[in-house]
Amino acid sequence: MRPLSLRFLRRLVVAATLVASLVAPARSIAQPPAAPAKPADTRLPTNPADYIPQVILPLLHTPQVQAEIGIEGAKLAQLEQLFAQVDGDWWRARNLPPVQQRAAITKVEKVVKTWLTESLPREKLLRLADLERRAQGGRVLLREDVAEVVGLEPAQSEKLLAAARATESAAAALGRVFQSGGGQGDLEKAALLAARERELKLPGDLLSEEQQKEWRRIVGSPFDTVTLDRIYPMATELAPSDTWINSEPLSLAALRGKVVILHFYAFECVNCQRNLPIYAEWHRAFADKGVVVIGVQTPETEAEKDSGKVIAAAKEAGIDYPVVFDGDSATWKAWGNTMWPTVYVIDQQGYLRVWWQGELNWQGAKGDEVISTAVEKLLAGKADAEPAAATQRYPGPATP
Repeated sequence: MRPLSLRFLRRLVVAATLVASLVAPARSIAQPPAAPAKPADTRLPTNPADYIPQVILPLLHTPQVQAEIGIEGAKLAQLEQLFAQVDGDWWRARNLPPVQQRAAITKVEKVVKTWLTESLPREKLLRLADLERRAQGGRVLLREDVAEVVGLEPAQSEKLLAAARATESAAAALGRVFQSGGGQGDLEKAALLAARERELKLPGDLLSEEQQKEWRRIVGSPFDTVTLDRIYPMATELAPSDTWINSEPLSLAALRGKVVILHFYAFECVNCQRNLPIYAEWHRAFADKGVVVIGVQTPETEAEKDSGKVIAAAKEAGIDYPVVFDGDSATWKAWGNTMWPTVYVIDQQGYLRVWWQGELNWQGAKGDEVISTAVEKLLAGKADAEPAAATQRYPGPATP
């Protein structure tokens, strides 16, 4: 039996999840939450379909896939209008329990697929189906239609499902460490990496050459997914506010063409206060390069609901970049935030690229470097050389 080519496997990488507990440290909780998190539901689903990555939305947000299936010009403008309507629901789904999250994403996918069916010729839809199967990697073998075409035996399917469950169990364990504030989760990270590697290699040990041949056939012609770095939703617009500090009212739509660093904070929050000097430094370093730093002051305490106190606190802290008072928490809720502080990087086209929850330098973390690097890369127009940090690697078929 011929082994899978790991070089080829890594060319089939695409982000297939926005589950918060699976996001790597560069985009995850960098400190314990302010209040104890509710115990996570440790039960794993038994239905194989629940482990199949939902990759259509990440794929469609990448310029490379858009070009591959002929979405350009007026069609691209229509698609982005659709993103503006549905991406908020997709983004907020990251906080839902797995079963509800899958249902919420499926609902968004249905809307987008309806538009695709009405807008693209059949051959482009078929190519997108190829790319979806390719991006689902080894877990595509859990699909009934694919398993039938490949000719999987029940025992093979059971082993593939067991490997997927082991990976998700390890990911859930790491998520519980982050939620509880119980440390950096080094052991859990190692366990997750080992489980993913086992899952990555399993199809090569399990499938016959004929089965691998069928698998290669149904994923279509090669497509490089390593550089698919714009895989997250379009940023949700800021809610209207009567109180802006250091600026006239701004909108993310009007800031297209610029990189935006958006941070949510509350002025009495100590963790937020520790981040403020870093935001100020970014403002000084990047303002002349086309970067806009915006603070969103969302109240956590009664004092923070007073716009006058918010203005005074911003002045006392020496904040000289734009700040919007999110007094009714409308922007906070629209973004689905769960922690003060949270920082986001939005690219020149209005898409989310990187985020960080908590103190940027909590216990030796280097969130400031993560954000700075992302901003500099966007300013230079460089694509990721490696998959995004939240990416899960799923094994694909061996090359001929």
